[in-house]
Amino acid sequence: MERLRPRSWRARASHLLADPRTRHVLGVAALAVLYRGVAQIGYALQFAGPVAAIAWLPVGVGTAFLYLAGPRYWPGVLVGDLLANDYGSLPLGSALGQTCGNVLEVLVATLLLRRLVPRGDPLATLGGLGRMLVAISAGTAVSATVGACSLLLGDVIAAHQVPDVWRTWWLGDSSGALIVLPLAIAWARPPRRWLRRHGLETALLLAVVVALSALAMRNTQPLAYLVFPALIWPTLRLGPRGATLAVAVAAGFVIWETTRSVGPFAFQSATESVLVTQLYLAVSALSTLCLAAVVSEREAFAASLAASRARLVEAATDERRRIEQNLHDGAQQRLTALAVRLDLAAEQAGDVPTTASGLHAAAEEVSAAIEELRELAHGIHPSVVTVYGLGHALMGLVARSALPIRLVELPATRLDTAAEVTAYFVISEAVTNARKYADAGSIDVRAAASRGLLRVEIVDDGSGGASERAGSGLQGLRDRVEAIGGSFEIESTEGRGTRILAVLPATAVAG
Repeated sequence: MERLRPRSWRARASHLLADPRTRHVLGVAALAVLYRGVAQIGYALQFAGPVAAIAWLPVGVGTAFLYLAGPRYWPGVLVGDLLANDYGSLPLGSALGQTCGNVLEVLVATLLLRRLVPRGDPLATLGGLGRMLVAISAGTAVSATVGACSLLLGDVIAAHQVPDVWRTWWLGDSSGALIVLPLAIAWARPPRRWLRRHGLETALLLAVVVALSALAMRNTQPLAYLVFPALIWPTLRLGPRGATLAVAVAAGFVIWETTRSVGPFAFQSATESVLVTQLYLAVSALSTLCLAAVVSEREAFAASLAASRARLVEAATDERRRIEQNLHDGAQQRLTALAVRLDLAAEQAGDVPTTASGLHAAAEEVSAAIEELRELAHGIHPSVVTVYGLGHALMGLVARSALPIRLVELPATRLDTAAEVTAYFVISEAVTNARKYADAGSIDVRAAASRGLLRVEIVDDGSGGASERAGSGLQGLRDRVEAIGGSFEIESTEGRGTRILAVLPATAVAG
């Protein structure tokens, strides 16, 4: 009998993680270790103490963990805070009171944030950011109140010190939450693809933030404002991820140098030094996050507008296709049948010359009407483009044109319908304008596709002087091109011809 092979450690780990109770225990343990580790870093670097902190980072860690993973992991905050307490510096009752306040702080902030922002990213809109700030303010106010009262009841501070301690506590916890919570939310999703696109710029950003922070925070002159351009740049270019990363790096420099009594925020009065540092952290974080939210809103609006315009273009294209089909299957077929009947009637009336010639003339008029209707239907929607592709349609356009057209380059593959139809309309309208209004002798057409773009260029040797006045065909071409996310340029000098360039987003398709 073949012996069963022992399962691999990965299989055993997957089996353990499949159990909800095991996942819960591991999550609580991970949160406790992370919470205590961040608290110990604060103690070691001396920006957090048993009474208050310049920035209490564990509140951001706990709130981010519960917000992203679920409030059921709250025991991890309790265990982590109990392990992080400095029982040698505080009475046991005061230390336990602080722990209760810190746990309530994280729970209140998390539950409020989940209630106020039930869906979506709180960093993506100003409204979501405002609700996140309300949740943070409420949670940290709970901790500051419970903590200050615990210190007062334990005779650690006097009654007249309570307002100052409460303010320092609240600002320190709020600063910690503003640094860590947005950073965790922004980077919660796997950033692999984002880093491939923005990795180099992110590295350059960090280098600039570090350089300006070092210059500003290691100087006794008031140069702290030099850091703000380095915070604005990633916000505009990289969105919430770049903004939160820049804020975290800049805040780290401020806290580190201030605790070493270096920089513009190092005063003889420790209280004043802590207050100024906390205000700087809050202002820089809030300003950057607000700008990031505005940028995200604008980008979302632009994307929504582009999608709406694309849907309108698609709807118009579908309607043109329907009209063209109706004309082809309805009016054209009836007129063709009428022309055949007239020819037959003319043959049958051959012994009456006047009647026969009249019928032949009527048949010719009907044939001319059919041709005009066919051209009209073709202009409404060029079905040859959707069936055979842009290259084939352009060769047909050249064959029908009375004006010499030279096809310099054509796409080697089929592209998506929106790109091909738009390119065809641009070229056919440019050819029509050159023939009717510019008295051109020849036209060069180039349509090249590469790297997700279709570049269409039409150059004629006509009289030039074309303009995009309101309601003109050229303005209509620009609207059509920009509706699918492309760009449109025109160069037309009097006596030197016209050059039209359209760059369209295009996806290669099989066929």
